[in-house]
Amino acid sequence: MCGITGIVAPAGARVPLDVLQRMTDAIAHRGPDGQGFVVDGRFVSQAAAAGEGRVGLGHRRLAIIDLSDRGLQPLTVDGGKTWIVFNGEIYNYRDLRAELEGRGCRFETRTDTEVLLQGYLAWGEDVLPRLQGMFAFAIWDAPRGRLFCARDRLGIKPFYYSAAGGWLRFGSEIKALLAVPEQDRILDDDAALGFLIHSNCDYGERTVFKSVKSLPGAHWLRYDVAAGQLEIRRYWTLEPNHTNGTSDATKIEGLRELLLDATRRHLISDVHAGSCLSGGIDSSTVVGLIGKVWHEQPDAATAVGDRFDTFTSCWSDPAFDERQYALAVAKAAGATPHLVFPTASDFWNDFASMAWHQDMPFGGFSYYAQWSVMKAAREAGVKVLLDGQGGDEVFGGYAKFRYAYFASLLKAGRLPTLAGEIAAALKQGDKYVLDIRQGYRYLPTSLRRLLGVDSLLQSILRTDWRQAVGGESTPATRWWRNALGGSKSPGRTGTLMQQIQVDDIVTDTLPMLLRMEDRSSMAFSLEARVPLLDHRVVEMGISLPDHLKVRRGWSKYAIREAARPELPALIQNRTSKLGFAAPDRTWLTTELRPQVTALIEDRMRVERFVDVAALRRWYRSPQAEKANTEAYLGLFRVLSLEMWMRAFDLA
Repeated sequence: MCGITGIVAPAGARVPLDVLQRMTDAIAHRGPDGQGFVVDGRFVSQAAAAGEGRVGLGHRRLAIIDLSDRGLQPLTVDGGKTWIVFNGEIYNYRDLRAELEGRGCRFETRTDTEVLLQGYLAWGEDVLPRLQGMFAFAIWDAPRGRLFCARDRLGIKPFYYSAAGGWLRFGSEIKALLAVPEQDRILDDDAALGFLIHSNCDYGERTVFKSVKSLPGAHWLRYDVAAGQLEIRRYWTLEPNHTNGTSDATKIEGLRELLLDATRRHLISDVHAGSCLSGGIDSSTVVGLIGKVWHEQPDAATAVGDRFDTFTSCWSDPAFDERQYALAVAKAAGATPHLVFPTASDFWNDFASMAWHQDMPFGGFSYYAQWSVMKAAREAGVKVLLDGQGGDEVFGGYAKFRYAYFASLLKAGRLPTLAGEIAAALKQGDKYVLDIRQGYRYLPTSLRRLLGVDSLLQSILRTDWRQAVGGESTPATRWWRNALGGSKSPGRTGTLMQQIQVDDIVTDTLPMLLRMEDRSSMAFSLEARVPLLDHRVVEMGISLPDHLKVRRGWSKYAIREAARPELPALIQNRTSKLGFAAPDRTWLTTELRPQVTALIEDRMRVERFVDVAALRRWYRSPQAEKANTEAYLGLFRVLSLEMWMRAFDLA
């Protein structure tokens, strides 16, 4: 895990070495173990010592595999003709190395970086389908006069770029590009308003800056330096595959074997590894499988060492606290649990730092729970942290998937099955499923209004509310378009639930969560790994039939069954879902009231989007005391956008 930067200058210009240094310094937290630069084919440790040239690469190293100086980047293997800067991990690099050695390749390091570059030299762009891992990299291919960049299939590792005036610049974080004096900081107003309304600003290539784009997951970028031509293409598409004739038991056993293989590969590290543990199905599965490998195949879990550390966010309010579940899982796995207790005052002290590190606004206090866990892990000496991110999207954990299944059953006329599933859901009484307000992003405008989920934002935002909520690109529009079109939606395959899963993974939810995961971990120079997002697991997960995702009232049925031997009964039979939940309303109404008041009474930079006077009146009024949680989530997003604009000095 590292940070990468780069500049390609137009004809007649040269890479400004001081700017390349500033870009790389801006992401120093991503790699405190070393830095390197290459301009004009020569590696140096300080950009100022580089030669002149039109292409410059920068790198900050977080040493995870092969801790020696041989792992420093940029890296070359052919005498300086081809160079790579790489962020991430290639989990099958040992297999690829053996294959390349069979072709006559010789290696000077034990790094996956060298394997990736040798793979590119052997197979060109066709190296991408061979990779299992999380990655964002750039290769300067001098003999061909082109820069080749790519991002992993799910977009786990970030890659941002800006192309203007003949210049191409890129970096692992937006702030690296903002370190360029000529880089404009013009906000995308639609993206900012979209965040305030839908709590998301990670959609495909769009960011909150008009001139900064994100290379989407599963895409490569190629830049022909002589011609100044930029080309971007998709190299992988997520689609459900049918496995007709395979029994449910065979599918679940196959899933278990794949999960174990992904876990073993994600434990490859030369530094200490641990795991997040919320107490939910996903993180409990990851911890349980790590424990199995650690006990039964210790040679495959050397990174865990003598002590398996887990990290859990806890709350004094039992409505949000999951420690009983997490402690049960840790005990079953033989792990040493670390309990973290975020407080409102701690959050406020960290608010500005979080806003800067996240690169774009974030939507709730739950992300502070994640931030606090990452911080505690690094303080405990852990450098690699596995996490259950992606399980809900891949295995059908969200309520919207259950409702999609209900809609499919209704459409197919399978009324007895539908009645049975609804009855089972009601019997379990999971508020996460039964309270549709929690899925407000997917509700039609009229229902949002009826439930009052927008009671604050609708009264203070400076926008056409109906258009903003019901536009063509909103999460609700996509959900209902799928629901009404079903499997006959143009260009789509699979069931309604599978289509919505793909949307969630590619567009609506996962890109935002992965940005938060990346920035929160890298803020503390920590590598976060997500074994449930191994692309093979994702492909199998979405391809499972709907009844292996929702069954007899249980969500994520297949992964529950696949991990059953490792899960305590308390987890196997758990019906409630929280994740990294947080007491948003309580903190904003009581514990942080003085700080919130001071912030909104000050001059606010969000005034172009928000009627600040109306916001102040609302917060002082009796109406605010009775307002629902959704109103306070809206308030938080206003505060988050404000703090983010201050962190980056935006008007």
